Order: sequence, then C-alpha cells, then structure tokens
Amino acid sequence: MPSILLLPFLLLLTACAPRGAEVAAEARQRLIGMDADDLRSCAGIPTRTLRLGDGSELFSYEQQNENVGGLNVSIPMAGGFRLAGSGSYCHALFRVAQGRVAGLAYTGDSDDVDGRDGVCAPIVRGCLRQLEAAPQR
Repeated sequence: MPSILLLPFLLLLTACAPRGAEVAAEARQRLIGMDADDLRSCAGIPTRTLRLGDGSELFSYEQQNENVGGLNVSIPMAGGFRLAGSGSYCHALFRVAQGRVAGLAYTGDSDDVDGRDGVCAPIVRGCLRQLEAAPQR
C-alpha cells in the first residue's frame, strides 16, 4: 500500500523537470542564429562536419543511449502495465551559414518515453543553458 502513495509524489517530481522532448523542440527555435563558435563551446566539437555546395556547413552530433529497455510497473492487486522503451540514438545536424546556426534537424531512433526527439536533449541542453546565462543584448 505505501508504494501506491509514493506514485503521485514521483509523478509530481518528474513534472517539475523539463522533459527531453521539450528541450529538443525549444532548441530548434532558440539556437537559430547562435554563433558557430558558441555552438562548439556548448555542444562540443562536432563528430563530423561537411561543407555544402552553397558554402554552408553541417555539424553532426550524436547521442547513443545504452539503456533502452522499457519500464514495468506493477501495482499489487491491480495488475500492472509496461511503458514502451525509449529511443536509443539521436543524430543532431546543425546547418551553419555565415558563421551562424541556420537550422537544426534530428534523425535516428530519437523518440523518448516523454516525446518526440527526447533522446536529443543532452546534445542541446548545455547550449540552452548558455543562452539563459548570457546577458540579453
């Protein structure tokens, strides 16, 4: 019986933290226009880069999750349920033109239990924090 009382408390705690899918979606909007050097300082050195014909570049970042199993929840005398496993891989592609981020796309098995592209959040989370800490111009 005590475990049933603990469930609402745990759900409340998880509701306070930004979900990976929300972080990934926010990054698609807020990182546009970021200086390429600032991007490398907050996301790290890209895994790969590619120069495109129009003079822009693609910066490739990858996130691999080792733990991709689901979550089994068992409630005594009421049965249980299983939440599907989360995605396991994100490939974030930043298009950089004239030294600034011009686009961001996610590929791979990147959906998480709480939403689309949630696996990608660790790649961009530091950059969003850097934007929050920077003084407004």
